[in-house]
Amino acid sequence: MKTRVTVNEVKQKIEKTGGDKVEVLLKANHIFKSFMSNTVLNDISIELHSGECLALIGENGAGKSTLMKILTGIYKMDRGEIEIRGKQVQIQGPIDAQRAGIAIIHQELNLIPNLSVAQNIFLGKESVKRGHVDDRAMAEKTAELLDRMGIALEPKCLIGTLSVAEQQIVEIVKVLSQNADIIIMDEPTAALSVEETGRLFEIMEELRRAGKGIIYISHRLEEIYRVAQRICVLRDGKVVAECLPEDTPTSTVVEYMVGQTIQNYYPKQFHKKGETKFQVSGLSDGRHFFDISFSVREGEVYGIAGLVGAGQAPLARCLYGLKKVQKGTFQIDGQEVRITEPGTSIRQGIGLVTENRKEEGLILPMKIKENIGLSPWAPVCKMWGIISRKKEEKIARDGIDTYRIKAESVFQEVMLLSGGNQQKVVLAKVLSTSPEVVILCEPTRGVDVNGKVDIYHIINQLLERKKAVILISSEIPEIIGMSDRIGIMYKGRMIKEMTNENVKQEDIMFYAAGGYAHG
Repeated sequence: MKTRVTVNEVKQKIEKTGGDKVEVLLKANHIFKSFMSNTVLNDISIELHSGECLALIGENGAGKSTLMKILTGIYKMDRGEIEIRGKQVQIQGPIDAQRAGIAIIHQELNLIPNLSVAQNIFLGKESVKRGHVDDRAMAEKTAELLDRMGIALEPKCLIGTLSVAEQQIVEIVKVLSQNADIIIMDEPTAALSVEETGRLFEIMEELRRAGKGIIYISHRLEEIYRVAQRICVLRDGKVVAECLPEDTPTSTVVEYMVGQTIQNYYPKQFHKKGETKFQVSGLSDGRHFFDISFSVREGEVYGIAGLVGAGQAPLARCLYGLKKVQKGTFQIDGQEVRITEPGTSIRQGIGLVTENRKEEGLILPMKIKENIGLSPWAPVCKMWGIISRKKEEKIARDGIDTYRIKAESVFQEVMLLSGGNQQKVVLAKVLSTSPEVVILCEPTRGVDVNGKVDIYHIINQLLERKKAVILISSEIPEIIGMSDRIGIMYKGRMIKEMTNENVKQEDIMFYAAGGYAHG
């Protein structure tokens, strides 16, 4: 299998798919970057052409984010050169990157909660009238950009009141407002619905036809094959392959990424089911979900599917006591219980992995051992609540070994870990309290192929120990691959439940998109 693509092949493909006057927009030549003794980028060279969407893929820790941070001025490279349209440039900071025509949609949101949508989009480039910021003009420009995307958001709405998906849309619009020639998209669809994702892809095609260059980073291979003209694979800080999607099967791309063949993406183990462990009846919060009823048994995964905004995430928060329900009942082991706050749920044996690990699951500047031992119910305390450092370190070391967390030691700061390893730290923290019911909300978001398989094996370990698992995911193949039964939500209601026998993606999408209600 060919692992390099020639410049002529790239130009011919771009011209065939609507590009005109193809030129090299960006060249990164022989880039090196190390953090202490750890070499993250080892002689990386890539180039991006006008009218091209270049997919940059690799496992968490392969070097993708570090390379993008160098291109956008967040990090400084140790050695190497960057050229824009054939001229060497010095990118010492984000302002230099913006002046060079480079913009990025970050995987993690970079918005200010107490500013409006319009104020965030035009932050640093505000419209001014008579010496004052012209909020009205910015709101009008924002409305035009939102209308272009077909998004119904109020420009004056505060960011802090928006959902994660809506904030991601604002991030995308913010970058589009910069009119950059080189646009980096880092997991831009992670929180978007099917419709929003489709509209983003349409806009990407418009940008590409206008001669823009896009670097697209995603762990969702089906998206890569839909939008990319070329795939560049990184592994261990090196470029190991460049290929054309139409010439390269997904199995080969995965093999390039991980350095080995993965036989089973969804290694689901089926165990004998025990008694009903957790049951909810008639659950409503009066706003996001209504009259929800389901149960999950020992040794079972109950998958909850639905489009973004169908009510799954608010439901998970209420199951854990982060939000109160208006009506409905909870039962654990057949006994009715009250779940009013997280402390109650933890005491009742419930654990939650939230959908947003960096805001709600971790304290990034703290060490691995401190994060894993964060729960006051974790077995790290002596008398009177005093933390035992030895117990804390032992639990963290056990977590690193059990969940295959790649880290230098338990003393490493969590912010220095890759996304997949950060997610495993969240899992280790939640599971340190030995919950009987484990709620996993988007557990593999932003996690690479190998990391996902590791998390699926953790789910299997839970089932083997007769735990009850509730899996909430916007990735339908994941729901199908790892669930025993599946509940499908649409507009806040559980409108269908099915067993995992010969279920197809289109079956779930039919109900998740409201097809049952429209004929």
